[in-house]
Amino acid sequence: MRSLIVVSFLVAIPGVAVAQFPAEVQPGARVRVWIPETARQEQGPDRRQLLRGTVESVDGALRLRVPGTTGSLAIQRTAVRRLDVSRGVSRGASMVERAVGGALAGAITLAFMNDPGRENGPHFRTDWEAAGVGAAFGAGFGAVVGLIWPYERWRRVIR
Repeated sequence: MRSLIVVSFLVAIPGVAVAQFPAEVQPGARVRVWIPETARQEQGPDRRQLLRGTVESVDGALRLRVPGTTGSLAIQRTAVRRLDVSRGVSRGASMVERAVGGALAGAITLAFMNDPGRENGPHFRTDWEAAGVGAAFGAGFGAVVGLIWPYERWRRVIR
């Protein structure tokens, strides 16, 4: 009898732990949640809906306030395929990441377009020189884009 109680206790603990939301999911937090969908959609992840909203409460179910709707949406923990918590919008981080991407794209583009013997168009002495100039222009352009249009950064907390 005692072993049956111990075994049932050990089997029940993982189920209780799985049914809880992480500590980062608190009321007021902005989250991004993937939940299952029965029909395949043309765009987006296969068989998943993506919801973004603000947590109202976490009491057995995740109560989410979705912008543009009235009331809140209750989502069971077992239905959540993935959950991310917003780290906010950072102009600095967006600027740096876009600058790095722009530098890489600019360097590759100008290096491939370079032809030292050409009269018009990019004609640098070496491809490395062209890549350097392209990286500088690309980084500047990417930094401006990241500064003007920053994006929200997310951290995965479930799955």
